[in-house]
Amino acid sequence: METASNLYYIIAAGFVVYFIISYAYKVLKIRNIEEALLTSKGLFFSNLKHITGIVLFGILFFLIAPEYRFLILSFEDFHFSNLVWIIPVLILSAALAYNAVKKRLSLLAEKSTVRISKAWSYFSIRILFLFSYEFFFRGVIFFACLEVFNLANAILITTILYVVIHSFDSRNEILGAIPFGILLCLFSYYTNSIWPAFLIHLTLSGVYEFTMFRQLTLKTSRS
Repeated sequence: METASNLYYIIAAGFVVYFIISYAYKVLKIRNIEEALLTSKGLFFSNLKHITGIVLFGILFFLIAPEYRFLILSFEDFHFSNLVWIIPVLILSAALAYNAVKKRLSLLAEKSTVRISKAWSYFSIRILFLFSYEFFFRGVIFFACLEVFNLANAILITTILYVVIHSFDSRNEILGAIPFGILLCLFSYYTNSIWPAFLIHLTLSGVYEFTMFRQLTLKTSRS
């Protein structure tokens, strides 16, 4: 019991630390990829935030909470029938992200001075961050809640925390985090794995951010 209590304290501490970092980035106006690309040294600071998240959410909890490693390493409960649900969600996520980024780009007149070659380092770090992020939220937090609460309450608590961590984002992102957070919890629960949640999150984020990165750096890459 004492070990479990210590883990809850560390989860809370990790959440609070990242929440404070997110607030600082809101003040610096580097909340997302477009702000990072249009701000001096914004991409550097964005990479720094993601590296912090990798250490805080991924490496730390992989080391101190070995009981949740099965969510990454075990595929015993994953069946090919799961693809019937995962693939349509991946396609829908890509479509929603592409539609959202096109609307956002229509409102942006500026171009970034960042070269598109920087995409390799950014997206390598970003992918590791999203994996660590899912391990923390749909892995450690969600399954720790399942040990204490029923499924509905575990999803509710995890989703509330997920929305709170997005509270410095745009209104649409905050509202979208609610159904998205619930959906990812359900996939994690029925597959006993964070991989489906990670792939869906990666698709949604990847399509949006790569399109944004390419369009805002297109002029720079041609010059």
